[in-house]
This record gives sequence, structure tokens and C-alpha cells, in this order.
Amino acid sequence: MSKPEVQANEAQPKPRTRRILTRDDWIDAAIGLLVSKSIDAVRVEALAKDLGITIGSFYHHFKDRNELLAGVLGKWHESTTAQVVRAYGDLTLEQAMHDILSLPFHGETARRAAMVEFAIRAWARRDEMARQAVREVDEQRLAYYAGALQQAGFSKAEAANKAFLVYSFQISQALLWEVYDDKARKRLLGFTKKLLLAPDA
Repeated sequence: MSKPEVQANEAQPKPRTRRILTRDDWIDAAIGLLVSKSIDAVRVEALAKDLGITIGSFYHHFKDRNELLAGVLGKWHESTTAQVVRAYGDLTLEQAMHDILSLPFHGETARRAAMVEFAIRAWARRDEMARQAVREVDEQRLAYYAGALQQAGFSKAEAANKAFLVYSFQISQALLWEVYDDKARKRLLGFTKKLLLAPDA
């Protein structure tokens, strides 16, 4: 092959690789819009534009927008509740409480999780599907905390009260992200653990 022929071949444009999106790619993109804007911004056309792909790809994975939104709620539940319950199921109460109470302190990962949580709760104020999902998540988290405390010997009433404190601590720490530094967070974590593990007077 002569040199000019090689140059001509090199000048040919390479075929573009077709981008194939998964169901999770669409859900993650929807979560991104939910957090950065609002539930109203989560539209199929907007997502396709952001992802640089045709709308046809969306309908390969979802029947309609409502199915996508259900997927967003399902992924939130799985990643923030179901996985946590499974992960801490075999730990002692002290280990589980330490890990659970420490969740809001996991840097940018925790910050992102909090932003998703608050965006979904804002959505739930005006939508029944989201409201039901939030209710189920709250009930499951509280039931898990109360169950772990009961297994450790606290009465049903004590366990329910302490479970509420665990959940309140988590939510308040996520809300007060910029109020406390690491030293203050560790102090509050230690105090709360001691309060939770001590028997009621």
C-alpha cells in the first residue's frame, strides 16, 4: 500500500460508538434533576437532552414518566434503607448504633444522600406516590431501630422512644451540615450514643 493510500484511510472518520443507557442511568439522571431543580424538571425530553440520546431509549426501559418516578423512589428506598438494614443486621447494638448515627458524617457521600432525601421529601408534600414511599421508608427505619433496641433488652416503649431519637439525630445532623465541625460532630455522636444505650431512669 502506498503512503498516499494510508493517509487517505487515516483521514476517514471513525464510526461513532452508539451509547447504550441502562435503566439505572435514566434513574440517576432523574435524581440529578430532582436534586438540582425540582420534580417538575424531571421530564423525559429534558433527560434525553442532558444525556445526549434520543427519547426512544427511554421507552426501551420505561412505559412512561410515572414508571421512571417509581424507579427513583425505589432506588432511594433500596440504597438508603433496605441496604442499611441488611448491612447492620448482624452487628451488636453498640456497633449498629455507632454506624447508623455516623451515617450523616460520611463527607460528600452523606451530603449527596441528604440532598436526595430532602428533595424527595419536598416532592412528597405534593404527590401521593412520593408521600407513600416516604411514609414506608420512615416506618421501616423506625421499626428497624426499635427492633434492634428491643433485642438488646429495652422494653417496647423504651425502644420506640430511643428509635425516635436515633432518627431525629440523623435528620437533624443532615440539616445542620454546616453548623458543626468534625470535633463537635464527634462530641455529639458520643453523647447521643451514651444517651441511647443507657437504660431509662
